[in-house]
Order: sequence, then structure tokens, then C-alpha cells
Amino acid sequence: MIRATTLSAPLVLLLATLACAQGTNDMGPTTGTGTGGGPATGAPAQSSLDLPLAPPSAPVTPPAQVPEEDDDDDDPRDTPPPTIYGEEIDTESDTIYYVIDISYSMMTDRQSYTTIDQTIGSGPRIDRAKAELIKSVRGLSDNFSFNVIAYDCSTTSWQSAMQEATDGNKNSAIAWVTALRPRGATGTGPAAALALAEKDNMAVVLLTDGSPNCGASGTAGHRAMIATANTQGASINVFGIAATGRYRAFCQAVAADSGGSYFDVP
Repeated sequence: MIRATTLSAPLVLLLATLACAQGTNDMGPTTGTGTGGGPATGAPAQSSLDLPLAPPSAPVTPPAQVPEEDDDDDDPRDTPPPTIYGEEIDTESDTIYYVIDISYSMMTDRQSYTTIDQTIGSGPRIDRAKAELIKSVRGLSDNFSFNVIAYDCSTTSWQSAMQEATDGNKNSAIAWVTALRPRGATGTGPAAALALAEKDNMAVVLLTDGSPNCGASGTAGHRAMIATANTQGASINVFGIAATGRYRAFCQAVAADSGGSYFDVP
């Protein structure tokens, strides 16, 4: 028979400690997740490499750069062109010369017309032509330069050279045109040549009622004088005021010689 042995308390404590240590070794080491000196838990720590990776972001394409407009690039096409009798006058530069016939025949042929005040009046060719010229000058953009020439057998001009279309200059030109009175015969060639003498000018508006009879030899001489003066290639737009027959044919030829247009007006 085996006799039971009573163990002392210190021996029991030692055996218990050894048993715990052995059990720990059998389970394998554990990795603590705590901080500081507290006991570690049994759950293994999850590495950041085990987290799901987000798909790579698509490259961002920068917006297309829109070139800024150059405010200093003055293109005459950017501003409204001059108009007269409802027709637009194209010009390669911001310039225009008005040439108005004030020969005595312009005092004839009274008809109704729309005045500068937009009322209905009655008057001869000169009054009708002046009303349209004044309305055209009023409508000029301030970037334009202009001048006005009146002629019979002689020529007279509002200014010696083109002026900017400021309000003050436009008012001055309008007052000058308003005071014009018909006289003498018709010297179209010298008047148009004077408008073309300023080589920066690229547009002429000619208001006349017919065929020239002074200042050059016949209609052929007047046409040649105008064409010779037009070395810059300005366009000449002719408005034939109640023009008929050979008078009208002359006006059409002057416009065609420069690549301009002819218009019949009352």
C-alpha cells in the first residue's frame, strides 16, 4: 500500500509555477497587442500589409488651356462697318472718305425722303444726299477715321486729312455738310482723286447724279484720273442719285474699276 504524502505549501507553489510554464511552451508564443506593461492578449496582431489595397487612381488630365484673346489685336472686322442708304461699306482699314456732288443739277428733282430726324420731308437731290451722308457719319464707330469732300468744278474738304470719329468731329462734319449749297458743273475725277490721295484710306463713298463735264477730258478722262490715283486699291462705292442713261453708265464704270459696288438711289 502506497502511503499518501502531504506536500508542503512552498513545494505546491513551485510545482504549479512549473506546470504553467510548460503549458505556455506547448501552446506556442503569443503576440501581444497591448501597450505598456499589461498582460498581452491571445489574439495575433494584424499587419498593415494584410489590409485590402485600393485600386490605383486614374491619372487626372488637366483641362485644355484656352489661349487668351489679345485685346491689342485690332481687327476692323470686329466693329460694325459704316452704312449709307442701308448698305454696308466694307473697308480693309477703319477709314472712309465721303465725296458728295454739289453741282447745280443736284438742286433739281424734288421728291419725298426720310430726314435726319426720321420724319418725312420733301427736297431736291442735294437734300436727300446730305440726309443720308449725315446719318452715316452719325453712325461711325469711334475707331474710324473719316473726311468729307464736296465738289462742283472745284473741290472743297471738311478737313485737310482724315479725323477720328469722335463726337466732336462728327458734329463738326455734320454742320459743314448741312451748310453745303449746289453750284457750278461736275468735276468728279479731281474730287475722287483727292479722296484717294490719302493712301491710308481704303474706302470711298461717292454720291453723284451723273456724268462729269469739267476737270478732265470726257468721261474716259475722269475714269482714268480716278484709276490712276487709286494706287492703294481702295474700293469706290457709287450711289447714283436718280442717275439714268450715260450718267448711270459712268457711275457703274467707276465702281467696277475699283472692285466696288454701284447702287441706284432716289
